[in-house]
Amino acid sequence: MPRLVVDIGGTSVRIAHQRVDAAQTCDPAALQDPEVLACADFATAGDALLHYCNQYKVDIELLGLAVAGPVTGAAVDITNNHWQFDAAALTAAIGARRYLLVNDFTAQALAQRDLLQGGPLPQKHRQILRGGDGDPLTPLLVIGPGTGLGVAALVPAGEQVQIIEGEGGHVSYAPRNAAEQAVLADLAAEFGHVSAERIISGPGLEAVYYSQTGEKRPAPDIGGLALAGDAAAVAAVSLMLQSLATVAANAVLSLGARAGVVIAGGIVPKLAGLLGDSGFFDRFDDHGRRRSYLETVPIYLSSDPLGGLRGMAAGFDNPYLAQRIIHV
Repeated sequence: MPRLVVDIGGTSVRIAHQRVDAAQTCDPAALQDPEVLACADFATAGDALLHYCNQYKVDIELLGLAVAGPVTGAAVDITNNHWQFDAAALTAAIGARRYLLVNDFTAQALAQRDLLQGGPLPQKHRQILRGGDGDPLTPLLVIGPGTGLGVAALVPAGEQVQIIEGEGGHVSYAPRNAAEQAVLADLAAEFGHVSAERIISGPGLEAVYYSQTGEKRPAPDIGGLALAGDAAAVAAVSLMLQSLATVAANAVLSLGARAGVVIAGGIVPKLAGLLGDSGFFDRFDDHGRRRSYLETVPIYLSSDPLGGLRGMAAGFDNPYLAQRIIHV
């Protein structure tokens, strides 16, 4: 029976299915009928999945769920949208018998596993932003802003990889200059604790722009203005990208992630033309006595719109994640 792979973010849900061969295996890259649906169009996650299954007339045996929120049990609360559900109940509702639940950036990280394992994974959606002497025997960091800020890491384990699955987007924001301190002060007055994703995300870019200009604009408009050279928009985007560099460098230092950094998510690929002049690379390296440690770390950009689905599909066959497959 087919497998269903689902990547639920704050704004969109991506869904595809896979056919399993006689040996009960399938190619993680072989996604059938991928769809991107707006979460706002469905009252519940179950409604979206049933809509997809009915549309393509598929009966599901195994469900893979990558979710933008903490994974601490079957209860799921998507951080930046209205969906809440029990993974076991959702699995039963679509007629499946087993499920695997992971954080969405666990799936994004698994889509980059060739950087540690090698192999013929298709990487037409990944580019090298900065070369370096990456060490594939150390962890690989995968990070990226979208509706929120996702963070995960892969750790080499022989011929396999293990995944560090956490909530790194919710570390405390650490300003490095007066402009960042001013944004932090504005957000702290509203929220109290200010996490990194309050700045490094689509809503974060809107908050930065509003803090600096007093004008409210949607993130896509700010990005478009920045790409067109508008000074206020460029300043907001640069602050967000420099802040991303700080969080990424801190994570590399904490994890010893010298295999490299992969930037994923929906925002940075659209702003890639601004990275060079944004101060991102200087900020990434600017960590005092460990500058030389960071200067050698390669940095990549992933723009694969189906990366989360490919990684989720690979998770079924990862021996460490396979232990988490639940029968309902």
